[in-house]
Amino acid sequence: MKTNISDEYVAHEHNNSALADYFKEIIYGGIDGIVTTFAVVAGFSGAALSSDTAVQMSFLVVLLFGLANLFADAASMGLGNFLSVRSEKDLYYAAREKEVQAVRNETASEHAETVAIMQEKGFTPEQSETLASIYQTNEEYWVDFMMAHELEMSDPRGENEVFTGLATFLSFMVFGAIPLLPFILQSEGDARAAFILSSLGTLLALVALGLLKWRVVGAKLIPSLFEVVTVGSVAAVLAFSVGTFFNL
Repeated sequence: MKTNISDEYVAHEHNNSALADYFKEIIYGGIDGIVTTFAVVAGFSGAALSSDTAVQMSFLVVLLFGLANLFADAASMGLGNFLSVRSEKDLYYAAREKEVQAVRNETASEHAETVAIMQEKGFTPEQSETLASIYQTNEEYWVDFMMAHELEMSDPRGENEVFTGLATFLSFMVFGAIPLLPFILQSEGDARAAFILSSLGTLLALVALGLLKWRVVGAKLIPSLFEVVTVGSVAAVLAFSVGTFFNL
């Protein structure tokens, strides 16, 4: 059985993993899930902590709103990412087909464009001519080069739209459920205590995302934590501010 040494080397050298492949979706879905669900909790707390008992809301209500929001937004984000990747692929394939026809039917023009691109990259005219002639012998690589450097389009063919959507959905669900845990674990209780626990849970969820970023990316621990926690906390504070606005 033939072994692809290059692929194995790249995977080992760069420590590639399924988690790293969908890291962007996990972070994006996680933060959005935490903040969106916390906004529901904040809105509930703004009313529950009000002195006006007429607007007091039960734990069951916040659970219903929170869970409905959690599932609906997670599905929306997951499907949105799925369609986004699918659309990006469709656009790329359409542009690539045009480029294939161009290198086949307008070879001289594409060759001249390749030489010009090479010179812009810092190669001499002689080097550029040599490289363009070499590229011309390999249509697949030549088209790849033109897609990246002439059209400036990234190649999405390696992305799996199903897994991308699922990664966003699951991340949103897992991290977004954390602010709701105090309300899930008790059907009745002190709204103030539940909100404090929910706030602590939100902070811990953001810390967990920061640690995940540090572990996957391999960046420095403190900057990784600070960035994720700061951005998430600012969004959470804004959500709480909107929620408590109704307590005025």
